[in-house]
Amino acid sequence: MKRLDEKGYSLVESIIHLLIFTMLIQLTILFFYWQVPMKKAYQGDLLGEWELFSLELQELLEEVTRVEEVKLTTITFHTPKRRITIQQYDTMLRKVVDGTGHVPLLMNVKSSKFTVKDSELKIAVEMKDGMRKERTFAIGLYQE
Repeated sequence: MKRLDEKGYSLVESIIHLLIFTMLIQLTILFFYWQVPMKKAYQGDLLGEWELFSLELQELLEEVTRVEEVKLTTITFHTPKRRITIQQYDTMLRKVVDGTGHVPLLMNVKSSKFTVKDSELKIAVEMKDGMRKERTFAIGLYQE
């Protein structure tokens, strides 16, 4: 016989607990499905940094009037207003304007190589994590 003051779980309480548990399991599974693309996106952040570097460099090269010096890890060119040097310094590619100051353009660079042929600048970069990037830029073709 059952007493009225007896405490315990009823079938309804058990079903509610089971529903809550299954919802938590589903949310956990969704989190892990969401985590993989997010991890790839953050690891691919280097691609965004490379694209920003490429856009900024192409903008600088649009105004070039003369390429002064090309070395393995350095290029110096003139625009109507200033002399700009792009060089690898330690683990970054940086921009030096008129021989003073520097602006970091690309970080975590292991090695870089600059080559100029006709009106094209080719840059090959190896990052610290082993990823290699290469791009060819037009020099001074978009002058007005």
